[in-house]
Amino acid sequence: MAGQMQAIKRRIKSIDSTRKITKAMMLVASSKLMKTRKQMDNMKPYYSQVKDTCAEILASAQGDVDSPYLVRNSVGRDVVIVISSSLGLCGGYNANIFKTVEKEVKKDDLVYVIGHKGESYMRSHTSNDLNSDYVELNSSLDFRQIVRLTNHLLDGYKNKEIKTIRIIYTEFVNNLTFTPRVVELLPVSQEDLKGEEKQGVHKQTLFEPSPEAVLDSLIPMYLQAVIYGYLIESVTSENASRRTSMENATDNADDLTEQLQLKYNQARQSAI
Repeated sequence: MAGQMQAIKRRIKSIDSTRKITKAMMLVASSKLMKTRKQMDNMKPYYSQVKDTCAEILASAQGDVDSPYLVRNSVGRDVVIVISSSLGLCGGYNANIFKTVEKEVKKDDLVYVIGHKGESYMRSHTSNDLNSDYVELNSSLDFRQIVRLTNHLLDGYKNKEIKTIRIIYTEFVNNLTFTPRVVELLPVSQEDLKGEEKQGVHKQTLFEPSPEAVLDSLIPMYLQAVIYGYLIESVTSENASRRTSMENATDNADDLTEQLQLKYNQARQSAI
């Protein structure tokens, strides 16, 4: 009986140590979640305004704008940007991304991977060509690297080395819901841009030197902001998923400790 009581005490002590770790990780994830969610909320008005301006240009020109970013290339490779996490213990966040990768990424696609978990998965489960130059972006959130990545992709698109550019990221719905999404970045869809135009508002705007020149400068800005926004949204989803997982683990540890404490008390009563 004494040996059973000692074993229960050791289990309670072990679970309590684990609970302290999960509790600390939950608090850290909560702090990061608040920070990245604020960044996400601050970014959305910026790229929404840039998108509205692109829509205004197309509306003023009645869609007759000659821009390489609006035309689908007939040659080149399809490029996919995959955003995952670099750390684990974040529930089904990465698993859902990898399921989407299995459905959407073709064998011949060139994959730009962000996050070490995504890089490990792609190397072990696929034969795609990988570019891991930006794998640390989900940790650094360095906008200068986003500019570099965007310019690199735009140069390839203008030189007809790239046919299409898509991004797989995790949409943040709320603190408990995160949905993987696939978005085509290039060519920019005129219909999507026009959908942002406000109903009933008609403006006469003069663009200098021309709508094409303004659009060619504006679309790279828009893509930089959108990719950065999707990156922050994915990191926000990761932190929210990790916070939920650690909160559940802490609650489970509390429940298990309570059950073991009851068994310990019963064993002690029997010994008495």
